[in-house]
Amino acid sequence: MQKAKGISTKNKWPYLFITPYFLSYAVLSLFPILFTLYISLTDWDLYGNRNFIGLGNYTQLFFHDAFFWKSLLNVIIFMAVYLPALVLMGMLIASLIESKLIRRKTFFRLSVFSAYMTTPVAVGIIFSLLFDWQGGFFNNLLMELGIIHEKINWLGTATSSRWVVILMVFWKNLGYFVMFYTAGMASIDTSIYEAAVIDGASSKNVFLRITIPLLKPINLFLIITSIISGLQLVEEPMLLFSGWASGSSMVGGPDGSTFTPIWYMFDASFNGSAFKYGKGAAIAYGTFLFIALFSVFGMKWINRDGDDK
Repeated sequence: MQKAKGISTKNKWPYLFITPYFLSYAVLSLFPILFTLYISLTDWDLYGNRNFIGLGNYTQLFFHDAFFWKSLLNVIIFMAVYLPALVLMGMLIASLIESKLIRRKTFFRLSVFSAYMTTPVAVGIIFSLLFDWQGGFFNNLLMELGIIHEKINWLGTATSSRWVVILMVFWKNLGYFVMFYTAGMASIDTSIYEAAVIDGASSKNVFLRITIPLLKPINLFLIITSIISGLQLVEEPMLLFSGWASGSSMVGGPDGSTFTPIWYMFDASFNGSAFKYGKGAAIAYGTFLFIALFSVFGMKWINRDGDDK
């Protein structure tokens, strides 16, 4: 009896050690998640009463809110351009780094990856200065080369603004893709390449028929995680149009061309004199719904690919 009691007391210690974590999780994560869900079912402007309206915010969001769907369309346009470019350039740069042409591989890996380690605030400021229509680097360079004769307001039109955001996200995430591709290429058994060379395969065929197929799991992982993170894009375009280069602060960019769902959530909740917390919370959960759908679809895709093997 005494022995059983000692074992019971001993088994309690692991639970006591993890209790602080669960308490902090409940206070700092679980409670905000549940409270945000409750807020999304209310009409609350911080100052007045919280009027419970059920699914009213969601009905308005999904069936009557053109800005929400436009923000989703914007991020889909961004991803449709920069994701294929990241996959292509990431593979090419990684294969170049892993080739015999490059000796200082660690230096080049760190050089490429350094952009990914740059904070979104710094990235937004850098690109604001690069594309400043008055004294930006690109305008000055193009005028020096004689390509243009008057300065271009890169952030003044919808089309050019989207391209700037695409370039910004591409530059920041290229190192992330290269890091995964270099790791994947380094893990491929060299005997496979040696056998292909003995059989007379060219470098092009080796890359297309061996390297790319063996990197398929990494491609799936990068594409799915990039879609999920792309739906959460907010800091870069928001800082880009904070007034550094556009001349004045523009919410969503010209004609809402760079509006993202998370930016829309922030604007609805905190911008202006009317704090629409209920609407902002509904936007957050509406975006979460799309992220969850992509996550489930992506996991099924990865698992199906693994089962096929």
